[in-house]
Amino acid sequence: MKLQYILLITLFLGACKENFPEEEKLVAKAFDKYLFLSEVNSIIPAGTPSADSTIMAQSYVRNWITKELLLHKAIQNLSDEEKNIRKQVEDYSSSILIHKYKEKLVAQKLDRGISDAEIAQYYDNNKFNFILNTPVVRALFIVLPKSAINIDNVRKWFRSKDAKDQAALEEYCITSAKKYDNFNDQWIPLRDILNLLPITGSDWEAKYKNKELIETENDENYYFLKIYETRQEHETAPLGYVKKEIEILLLNKRKIAFEENLEKDINAEGTRKDYVKIY
Repeated sequence: MKLQYILLITLFLGACKENFPEEEKLVAKAFDKYLFLSEVNSIIPAGTPSADSTIMAQSYVRNWITKELLLHKAIQNLSDEEKNIRKQVEDYSSSILIHKYKEKLVAQKLDRGISDAEIAQYYDNNKFNFILNTPVVRALFIVLPKSAINIDNVRKWFRSKDAKDQAALEEYCITSAKKYDNFNDQWIPLRDILNLLPITGSDWEAKYKNKELIETENDENYYFLKIYETRQEHETAPLGYVKKEIEILLLNKRKIAFEENLEKDINAEGTRKDYVKIY
């Protein structure tokens, strides 16, 4: 709602002698600067409730007055050299335009496809850069309610490596488990899985650390954890664990190379077409 009575927030209007067009209603004045109702109204979204419109308008006016007062003080108290911000503004503006242009070219022309072969080659050549700071695992995690039936069969399927038993376990868990997760067969930090189990860190160290098949329970659930593979802290991270990191790194390298070539090409063009001269 556009509030005509916003004029009430300025006490000086009755004494103001300046003549303005009828459609331009004055809201506030600071030195030789004027704030009009049309500007205040422009920042209030259509359909805003009356009470909210008043709050937004009053806040805008207060901020406008504060800005103008501070600007006046700055002009009074800064030296001519300090007030000469033209070059700073020009440099900042130029930097923004150049950045936007580069980003546009990158979006249009940069090949973002990083092949598995490129990732594997980079990994093989830089394994010393991918040292784990925490253990990681590939695992299967299952949570079953205590009310679940055929738990003995579940235990048998869970321990088996036979493909038919694995299929039976998955089919059973789809309908009966609270959670059945192989984490998309990806490597994940061991601590993330341990947070899902009703055990303490000391329990893990004392009872489960060196086991591949783990079963525990609490008052409500049975918990099953099968660890397929483990990599310990300070070992080289498996490729699957750092694949996304390498992909991002290679893409950034490609982007930097693209921008460097862009600068070389544009300099060559400038020289060739006689756009620039160095004296």
